[in-house]
Amino acid sequence: MTGDRPFMLLRARANERNRERFATWFRGVHLQDVLRIPGIAAVSSGTTKGGTHLGFYSFHASESVQEALTSPQAAYTRGTWEQWAPHLEELAIEIWTSLSPLPLYHSDS
Repeated sequence: MTGDRPFMLLRARANERNRERFATWFRGVHLQDVLRIPGIAAVSSGTTKGGTHLGFYSFHASESVQEALTSPQAAYTRGTWEQWAPHLEELAIEIWTSLSPLPLYHSDS
């Protein structure tokens, strides 16, 4: 992450029986699909020793997050995960972005 650029972290691990097939799909299909989402600036990935695949997706700016997540390309990319639902032992998605300063509220009572 550079500066205030928001990012999304995905963690996914398929069951033992489907790990190789999932790894091939994740690297060869999923990551390419994510790059087609408007607002995504960069994609990188890795795998833990335990077989969890990591996807690190950075957005162009905070304003790009909503556009990216609601785009038809993102809907398509989410839809391709349905085939893996019965085979996943882990799936977690986190979005990290900075917040604007929030106003302080004081009670009159």
